[in-house]
Amino acid sequence: MITEEHFIDCHPEDEEAPATPEGYEPAETEKCWHCAAPTKKGCNCADCWESDIPPSGIYHCAVCGRYWAYMQLNVTTITLKGAEA
Repeated sequence: MITEEHFIDCHPEDEEAPATPEGYEPAETEKCWHCAAPTKKGCNCADCWESDIPPSGIYHCAVCGRYWAYMQLNVTTITLKGAEA
C-alpha cells in the first residue's frame, strides 16, 4: 500500500490557502487545506503567538505545518461634522 506523505515546504507553490467560500462558518476542527489532516482551532506555538491574528483563531496543521485563519472585515463609515458627501 502506498501512502502520500507531506512535510513542511514540500509544495512551495502552495503558500496560501484557497479563498473561503461565501457564507462559510469555521468549525472547531477542520481538514487542512494542504494535506487534509484534521486540525483543531487554536495554537500556542511561538509562530502563532507572534502573528497579528489571535492564536485562538488559528488552525495550525501538525502534519504539514500549514496554517490559516478566517478573518471577518468590519468596515465603518466615518462622517466628519461639516463634511459634504
